[in-house]
Amino acid sequence: MPKRAKKTVLNSEMREFVIRLRDYFERESQNGGPLLPLSQVRQRVADALLIALATVTRISTEKYGKEGNEENKLSSPNKKRRRIQPIVNLDDFQCAAIRNHIYGYYSRKELSTLDKLLVTLREVHLYDGGRTSLSKLLRRIGFHYQKSNNNRILMERNDIALKRVDFLRKVKNITDWEKVVFLDETWLNANHTVKKTWNDGTAQ
Repeated sequence: MPKRAKKTVLNSEMREFVIRLRDYFERESQNGGPLLPLSQVRQRVADALLIALATVTRISTEKYGKEGNEENKLSSPNKKRRRIQPIVNLDDFQCAAIRNHIYGYYSRKELSTLDKLLVTLREVHLYDGGRTSLSKLLRRIGFHYQKSNNNRILMERNDIALKRVDFLRKVKNITDWEKVVFLDETWLNANHTVKKTWNDGTAQ
């Protein structure tokens, strides 16, 4: 008799094969003998496991070789791990909502660190990605980190802040509002920025 392992842990797929073998042998028992000739070894295996004959042939050849006199180690199919794509391509509405969320930190005079933003943005269902993706997203929509009292806080780029100040100054000087035309939602104006840029802290 072949030597049995002391303890074998079977995964769900192997346990399913055990049941298939059990059912096949049960049918043979009820039949009073083999359902197929004993000489048809591979076909019997295929029928018992409910798999294709070609699969049995391929695995048998890999294990024993074409001549059947080898003893090779079976390989495991490679499972490609699905790579998680960073969440950085949000639409204008989502980017504006995140921007306004950060402005809320400014108005409350709180430190807008990346870790804090990751928590609060998830709480209000504005962002469900990871820390690295959030960092890339914030840079893409015009923010950079600035060190203050040994803490890295998120600050808006100077050029964008200056444009906002200039816009508000022009709005304040408007005297004839009948000639003013508003296009769709006002949050669209907050997203007229380049997609990606490097900033050294000076206005460009």
